[in-house]
Amino acid sequence: MDSLSLASLALQLLASIHSLSGYPTTTALPEIHRVPLVEIQQRFCHGSCTAQAFYKPGEGVYIDEAFDLANNEFARSVLLHELVHHVQRVSGAFQKMPSECDRWYAAEREAYAIQNRYLEEVHDPHRLNVNAWRARCDD
Repeated sequence: MDSLSLASLALQLLASIHSLSGYPTTTALPEIHRVPLVEIQQRFCHGSCTAQAFYKPGEGVYIDEAFDLANNEFARSVLLHELVHHVQRVSGAFQKMPSECDRWYAAEREAYAIQNRYLEEVHDPHRLNVNAWRARCDD
């Protein structure tokens, strides 16, 4: 997928985020980096983990280059999830929560919920279960 097609997809996903969540519409795209999975895991997990994508404020979205973003709705939903984090940051969502851990937990739960609504909307059978998650925040 070339950079113009990727930007067009990202704008479509931002529109989906708006319709699924009520977040304000934004056209401020973060940079999207398609990189090897091992790079994501080493850079953001410092080793092996289950992360397939990551949003880093100021740098953008890193997503596994193996994802077929042009044809696979689940792959698109992973990008959407990371774009939700961008929209959350731009809008200031969760910033009034005093604990960094609580902010992270709330942002992740919301991003997965929006991702699941997207998957339902596009009739993809995948769902991500985060209802069993428990925050382990001690700060």
